Amino acid sequence: MLLGPPYKVPKDSTLQSDEVLNALHLGDAEDNPIQEDTDAPRNILCSTERSGARRLFLFSKQSLSQQAPESPVCHLEPMELQIPKEAPGPSPLNLNPTMSPPLHQALAAYERQFMLYLSQGRVLADGADLRLSACINCVQEQAVVARALRAAVSNLSDHYHAASRTRAEFTTAFQSKSNAHGSLLQRFESILQNLDAIRLHPSLISTARSSGRSIESLLDTVPVERERAWAQQCQTSHQRLITLFGDLDTGFRDLGTPASRAEENQQDREAEEEIQHLWLEVDGKAKEIRNRQASRLDGLTTSYREVVKVIMNAINAGDDDDVQAAFTPLRAMSDVSKSIVPSMITDDEAMKMLMEKVAESKTRTMKRMKVRLRDVSVSQSLIQRVLSSVGVLRDALSQQVENMVHLEHVAELPDSYRDFLSEIRRRRAYGQAVSSSCAAMMEKVASIRANEVKAREKFLRGSARHLMPAFFEVFAPTLATPPPLFTPQLPPMLELDTLPDVGYDTEDPDTLMQKRSGVNEQGASSASSLTAETSMMASVAPAGQVNMTSSNAPMSQEQQQQQDHLIVSADEQSGTNFIMGTDCGAVAEAEAKALAYENAVLRQALERMGGKPPKTYVEEANLAKLGDQSNKANEAKLLKLEKELADAKSQALLAKDATRTTLADSKLSDKISHTSFSVGDFALFMPTGFGSGGKRSYVAFHTRCPHHYLSSDCVKGSPNFILGRIVYKEELVAGESGTDANPYGLPVDTKFWVLTVEVVQPKP
Repeated sequence: MLLGPPYKVPKDSTLQSDEVLNALHLGDAEDNPIQEDTDAPRNILCSTERSGARRLFLFSKQSLSQQAPESPVCHLEPMELQIPKEAPGPSPLNLNPTMSPPLHQALAAYERQFMLYLSQGRVLADGADLRLSACINCVQEQAVVARALRAAVSNLSDHYHAASRTRAEFTTAFQSKSNAHGSLLQRFESILQNLDAIRLHPSLISTARSSGRSIESLLDTVPVERERAWAQQCQTSHQRLITLFGDLDTGFRDLGTPASRAEENQQDREAEEEIQHLWLEVDGKAKEIRNRQASRLDGLTTSYREVVKVIMNAINAGDDDDVQAAFTPLRAMSDVSKSIVPSMITDDEAMKMLMEKVAESKTRTMKRMKVRLRDVSVSQSLIQRVLSSVGVLRDALSQQVENMVHLEHVAELPDSYRDFLSEIRRRRAYGQAVSSSCAAMMEKVASIRANEVKAREKFLRGSARHLMPAFFEVFAPTLATPPPLFTPQLPPMLELDTLPDVGYDTEDPDTLMQKRSGVNEQGASSASSLTAETSMMASVAPAGQVNMTSSNAPMSQEQQQQQDHLIVSADEQSGTNFIMGTDCGAVAEAEAKALAYENAVLRQALERMGGKPPKTYVEEANLAKLGDQSNKANEAKLLKLEKELADAKSQALLAKDATRTTLADSKLSDKISHTSFSVGDFALFMPTGFGSGGKRSYVAFHTRCPHHYLSSDCVKGSPNFILGRIVYKEELVAGESGTDANPYGLPVDTKFWVLTVEVVQPKP
């Protein structure tokens, strides 16, 4: 059962809808070829979807089977008409043949003759009506068959298009996956050879030996024989998938070509045109014959009535002259009427031939309908079979993708090993930066406490000796107590004990690997904020200065006991600035460790973008504590680390310039400037810490071109980096530290520039 258009299998709830029922009634009205208001012929198959009419067709699968009998030959009735040869019924003259005069009997013969004409005309006119009705019904049945074939072909077309879309989508996915799998399987042995050529870092080899294992190359980390066996299984399944995909293509080709479907559609249109021409002939020629036959019958009926009237008047007059006079009009009417019946017989033969033509057309239509519907049914079965094959093949492809993951692990092992080394270096730098920062903080707190002890000691030995006991007992009970000890228990960095020291040797195996094609723009993280926070902590200004004078006045015994609890370890001539400055060795070491960590992050980002590790390394990032060295040495080391960090940043910029594609939203140069910054140039900004107002500040990556900062108006949130095209450049001079004229903590009278940029997003 199909309901449409579009023709689909309806549900019971759909058939019960008032909207569908009204649309079906409208379809019946459109299919009715009888027009009451006009005699113009109507196109029996002319129907469009614009009216919203719908039609319901019921098909029998049993009649389409191979065992079903052939369609019977169509015969329309009536094929032969029984034309009377004698006048039927009694004569209305009521004359006695034996007693009537001869002239009256002659008049009765005329009445019988005209009655025979009338009877023959009535049979021929009624036959014309029956023949016309049979032809109309037969042509309408053929039109219904044509519409049903339209519905079946439309439903088949929808299924075919759906199958074609499924095939196209699956073919794209299959070819992409299959090509990648085939390439990987083909070069799998060469991949294993490359893994054997990549030597592990010496520290990793030593770690393996200490664990009782011998692992010297990347290939030693792979279960080679199992992977080869697995690759062989994947190769077999890959070939099987290709064979199944070829069978799928064959199945789609069996559904027919566009040329064959176009030919079938052309034959369907020709069959519909034949039905339409046949209908025009029936609606035109057959109706004209029927109307002529009816008009002739009316003439014969009128003539018969006139004949009976003339005869009755002559007989009733009783005069022989009147009887003789009646023969003249009777002979005239007889001459007119005797040619009507032969004409009606001729037209009846023409209508009979048309009826036979309509019957033969229906016979051909039914035979063709059975063949076409069987072809449609076979095509529907083939489509369902092909779709089932697509489902099976899709599941097999998904399983193959899962199986190939193991081999892809082996293929990606060189890049993963390089990332592993970068990750180990970054984590070690992180642990050392955290440990150094904690040590610097503890040393700073201890220094502050030592200065506090000195200050309290100086106060208690000085003017506090003159205070009355009430000041120690009532007003400030803790006035003579030492400051509390600050001994937090920080968790140890146990992870550092498990990480191998892979260092930054230029002969690392990862320098022999191929560069990656993808660029990870997120490689440079916000690790520089550690440096900024450490700098902020180290740049705490002194809380104030305390000027105290010594006094030799004696103290009370209670005051002397309270003073004994103090730890006196500093001479009285120590400076009054008891807050530790930024030149402390621990703080310098913490900053050095933070810079080393930031350098490790930048190295990892550079390697992810495809560049080789830079040749300039931070060789003194992991030195011992700098507490016993001079402040000048610490400053030199910090400057050296900063220079090496700048070199690493410049290497990162060079790698970005080599791999970046043209930005989609800009037609200007796609190179990132790092030696100079002008309006129109592209610059990459990295976070440096927090500026004035507690907002994160960003400085441009540069090579010997410092103090170019990003305007805070261009910063939204706290991104890891910002890439933008310079639209405005403002030159300023740093004022007093801690003011708005010096938001970046620069030395006084230092020139710096604030850049306003148009932020862009690089393509992946």
